[in-house]
This record gives sequence, structure tokens and C-alpha cells, in this order.
Amino acid sequence: MLFWEKGVWMGKVIVTAAVSILLLAVAWTDFKTMEIPDILFVFLGICALASVKVFPEIPISERLTGAVCISAPMYLLCRFMKDAFGEGDILLLLIMGFYLGWKALFAGTLLGFLFGGMEACFLLSTGKVKFGEHAHMAFGPALCAGLFLAQFCSQELISWYVSFFIIVQ
Repeated sequence: MLFWEKGVWMGKVIVTAAVSILLLAVAWTDFKTMEIPDILFVFLGICALASVKVFPEIPISERLTGAVCISAPMYLLCRFMKDAFGEGDILLLLIMGFYLGWKALFAGTLLGFLFGGMEACFLLSTGKVKFGEHAHMAFGPALCAGLFLAQFCSQELISWYVSFFIIVQ
């Protein structure tokens, strides 16, 4: 039994490390080219499927909900607002939603939007982008940073976020 537990632990380390490296590759590539190669999504998808075995504590229902709860609304938004998000950002959230489950995806996406907003404020404050001007920025790096952190501390992020809405008496 101990050998199996070591195997599961090692599987968790390998999958988490692979996803972390892939998120870094996605962030770097998106930052440099504003595109994410399909091969990175293939490898992320393989990791997400492998995570079903090594992270059995995340139920399939939570994974399936995670796959669509943010990516589907973003896709619909893009159908009505051209260039709201890139297709790569939507696909990244779909795959990572299956990998993390909806709760951790929510925390990671929240952080990603926070980081993306900070980047936008920086671009505005430095004058690289003028207010009201239509400008593009790679959103993948911000999302990847949030999703990376969500792998390790999503429960703490969720508790922190919920604490803003709890009124202490």
C-alpha cells in the first residue's frame, strides 16, 4: 500500500510540474507572439486527462462544470464583441477548468483578471496605451499566472475572496 501511495504522490508531482511548465510556455509564447500554439493545448489536455487518475478528489462533475463555467460565457461574449478575448484564452480556460475543477478555476481566473487589470493600468500609466484607444494585449500570461497559483492555493484564494462578502457582527 505504501508503494501505491508513493506512486500517487509522484503522479501528482509529475502532472503538477508538467502543467506548471506548460503554463509558463503558454504565457511566454502568448506574450511574444499573441498566439498560443495548438501543441501546448494538446499537452495540457493530456495532463488534464491524467489528472483524473492522480487527483481523484476532484469529481468529474466539478471538472466538467469547470470546463464550461467560464470558457462558455467568454466564448459567447466573443461572438458579440469582436476581439474581447482570444480563442487561445478561451481554450486555456476550458482545459484548465477540467484540470482544476470549477472552484479552483474560479480562483485562478479571478487572479488572472486582477493581474490583467494591473497590466492594463500599467500600460495606461506609462502612456504606452492611451485611454479610449483600442489596444490589444496578451491576456494569456495574466491568466497563466492566476491558474498557476490556483494549483497550489485555490482554497486559500477562495476563502480570501469570500471574506469580502461576509459581514462580521
